[in-house]
Amino acid sequence: MNKLELGKRLFFEQEQISTGGESIENRDPFQRDRDRILHSRAFRRLMHKTQIFNANKGDHFRNRLTHTLEVSQIARSIGKVLGLDDELLEAISYGHDLGHTPFGHIGEKTLNKILKGEYIDRLSSENQRLFPQSGDNFKHNFQSLRVVDSLECRSEAYMGLNLTFAVREGILKHTNKLMNIKYSDLNLEHMQIANEFSCTLEGQVVAISDEIAQCTHDLEDGVRSGIISIADVEKNDLVKKIIDNYKLKELNYNSKTPSLDIRINRIKFLVGYLINDVCIQSQTEIKKKLGDNNDFKAIYVTEKLVDFKSETKELVRKLNEFITNSVIFSEDISIADAKSENIIIQLFSAYYQTPRQLPDYILNRYFLKNGLDFNRLALKEDELKCDIRFVRLICDYLAGMTDQFASREYMRLYYPEYI
Repeated sequence: MNKLELGKRLFFEQEQISTGGESIENRDPFQRDRDRILHSRAFRRLMHKTQIFNANKGDHFRNRLTHTLEVSQIARSIGKVLGLDDELLEAISYGHDLGHTPFGHIGEKTLNKILKGEYIDRLSSENQRLFPQSGDNFKHNFQSLRVVDSLECRSEAYMGLNLTFAVREGILKHTNKLMNIKYSDLNLEHMQIANEFSCTLEGQVVAISDEIAQCTHDLEDGVRSGIISIADVEKNDLVKKIIDNYKLKELNYNSKTPSLDIRINRIKFLVGYLINDVCIQSQTEIKKKLGDNNDFKAIYVTEKLVDFKSETKELVRKLNEFITNSVIFSEDISIADAKSENIIIQLFSAYYQTPRQLPDYILNRYFLKNGLDFNRLALKEDELKCDIRFVRLICDYLAGMTDQFASREYMRLYYPEYI
């Protein structure tokens, strides 16, 4: 597959913007893809989806949208050094987390368990009998592809955003958890799931930029929250290396603004160090495998060429282990996750057991997929409940919710109106 083929759309559409009969469309395919993602509803909803800490914790913690923008910035910084396509980098960055659920990763885990039937005991005995056993999964990178392929809509002629293969593949492969994932009705043609790395350098850059953004901003937010201290952070080997490499001053552990101290004196240097490390290592690998060709934009590659140095990779792994142990598995986050898990299970149970509680536009998706006209009177609940497509439909709806909307919907469905 060459550069030209990567730029072709799986569903071709000739853009026409009418001005006296003449077209003024002058964007290339990757620009169009980026703009379509940027103007999508799913992109706007990222603002109100949890990264780690929810909005009630404070105004300065990352949410899913600010994380996405940080990934884009890091990816473009690396891409500029490697001579890659800016628009392709942005499009993949903006789209990579569109499939994330409310309440962070616990939402993803909960929906996956729902599809696997692990919460079937929460349903009535009759509904337990009807629940379809399909072996389907829920994974946010697959769901992001599902969002841009079929859940978002910009034309009456087709579902989805009609994105190029390069952007779609980069979105799917921004995380390497691909094998043994089952997703009904998802077009994975030519995706080469066995290769966990993207087939473009841009896709590989976004994947590692996501990792850099996560480990650095999670560390900063952990200090801001008070869950971990600056003293804890400075015991980490990678942070020690940053302090030594840049000859950074010792911090005042009793500072009234520890999060500001760590941002100015540690995190910004950590981000810069990791970006520089990736650029040096990747330039070496690209030159070794692809030669001195000056145009690496949107080319097809068959090997993973964008990475950390081996020593840095191990240091990043240990840093992520520290963050997971100290922040992700902390008491505060565990309490929030347990509440969030319960909200999602209860919402699913309500919609599954009484499908007419779903809004018209959600139910209409099911009718459209089955070639039927939408009619609440003709809705046969027992038939719906036996169909994995209906279960997936509910999961799609839940995954698209923001934290606030999911919480309000839980109250609407379960709280009495007069209290």
